[in-house]
Amino acid sequence: MLPKPSRDTAIKAVGVILRVPALFIAEAWYRTDPEAAAESYSKQFRSPEPLDRPHQVFVRALYYATVLFALALMALPLKKLVNFYMYIISAGLFALCHYISWKFVESEESSSICLEDSSCIERIGMNLVAQGILCATIGYLIKLKGPSRLFLIVYTLPLMARIIQVQDLQKLHNTASVLSMLSVVAFIFNHVPVVLDLVKSAGQKMALAVQMYGWLPFFLALWMRLLLPVQFLLFWLSLFALQLYRYSHHAVYSEGWVVLVLASTGECCVTPVSLLGLCVTVAYASHVILLLTKIYLQGREALEADSVMHRGWTEGFTMFLLAVQTGMIELKAAQRAFLMSIVLFIVLSSLIQSMYEITDPILLSLGASQHRSICRHLRTILLCTFLWMFPIFMTFTICQFFDLDFWLLVVISSCILTSLQVLGSLAVYTLFIYDTLRSNPWESLDDVVYYVRATTRVLEFIVAVYVVLYGVKESIFGDWSWVNSSILLVHCYFNVWQRLQAGWKSYLMRREAVKKVEGLPEATSKQLGEHEDICAICYQEMKTARITPCQHFYHGLCLRKWLYVQDHCPMCHQKISLVTQAEASGDAS
Repeated sequence: MLPKPSRDTAIKAVGVILRVPALFIAEAWYRTDPEAAAESYSKQFRSPEPLDRPHQVFVRALYYATVLFALALMALPLKKLVNFYMYIISAGLFALCHYISWKFVESEESSSICLEDSSCIERIGMNLVAQGILCATIGYLIKLKGPSRLFLIVYTLPLMARIIQVQDLQKLHNTASVLSMLSVVAFIFNHVPVVLDLVKSAGQKMALAVQMYGWLPFFLALWMRLLLPVQFLLFWLSLFALQLYRYSHHAVYSEGWVVLVLASTGECCVTPVSLLGLCVTVAYASHVILLLTKIYLQGREALEADSVMHRGWTEGFTMFLLAVQTGMIELKAAQRAFLMSIVLFIVLSSLIQSMYEITDPILLSLGASQHRSICRHLRTILLCTFLWMFPIFMTFTICQFFDLDFWLLVVISSCILTSLQVLGSLAVYTLFIYDTLRSNPWESLDDVVYYVRATTRVLEFIVAVYVVLYGVKESIFGDWSWVNSSILLVHCYFNVWQRLQAGWKSYLMRREAVKKVEGLPEATSKQLGEHEDICAICYQEMKTARITPCQHFYHGLCLRKWLYVQDHCPMCHQKISLVTQAEASGDAS
């Protein structure tokens, strides 16, 4: 017997695999037009006239019953779902019994009755064995007991009749078919109360859960309990593999693997179901890449601390929003493949940004903490090199295929901003490494780091302003549209106005902190000797220090860094106000 964790994993895997066909049914349902289905039904029965009202109602009822069937596969508890599959398999095997009996009757009509013929005995024997195996399998799967098993052997009537040399086997086969249909109908009606009780119980549990927690928590809990993301992942990967196989015999195959992947991806998001599957697949792929990035940088430590923000859902949600905004589902195949290249470019840009957000604190901590592992430094630097070079390569590649317009400029600006941010982080890391190699601490390091970061922010601001100016020019002299104007306003607010506010606020806080520290008196050698303590911020010996109004001693540089984010003393939490030199001298004396 498997251990409990492995058994639970196996049970979850079985539940996911058994529910994935529900998504394929929903996908086929979305792709099917009921009118076309009715016409196909008419052609199948070779009817030259359109279907009459009863037949149209039947086709439509069958069409919408498919949705209920998919929902049943999706929502049933695992034990009930396994039983449901047993019934479906048994129905298929029973249909096979019907087919074997029909083929036997058809073949026997053209042959004479001769039990002395070995071939005749062989045919009867093989059919009897096949019917017996199928009946035994059906009885085992649906656990029939007692007289109810008798209806399984109805298709042996033509065989028995052939043994006793009855001529008209077709009537016996038709009789067996009628009896089997009646048995199936009786079996279904006997299980109707069970189905109704199950639906009633599920409805009561759902109503109670919604009443206690609300709709959104209920759906989120159901989403995770049924492992719907994993179901959508398996569904979409299977759909994508089938589409690749289909295009392997198509003219698209000769266009190259990039066009093949884009065309196949575009064909696998033509319905809301497949689009959601694509978004979940993008989220999982992004999560794997981000996890590999953490493992590459930190080793096994990355598996212990997993950030919710870096699980790939940002990229999946971005994919969903772009697909909905651009109306991807409603486009034709060629247009969808063309749009898919832009959308995947944006998603990849977002993924690169997420990789940078993981790498940046690790890079700076390596520079500031004097980490001795050269291999770890090299790995991080190589990744940062990739993170600033690859966006530039992406920008160069996409500009070769598309003419520059406002939309494309907005897209490639994110790549340029990421490259600037990575280069800024590398510059700060270099300054930290240079400081560790010096014999004496670099007193002005904080100022230089601030200037480097400020330069990076200014370059980012220039890129954002250029995008806004280009968009204004396109709106005035080019084709104006509400969509472009909305994107322009959003870009102007988030990438220009908020950057300007954040930069100005940082400058004011820094200026105020510098003024506060410069307004505090410096400790004399005598005072430092009497104090004989370390800095409470960095825990290092103090050769120089500033004295706060509450008579606490700190390194001037450490206190300035503290005052960037706080306005009180680190030890007694008394507020440190901006004072003049005269006031400070008076307080010190």
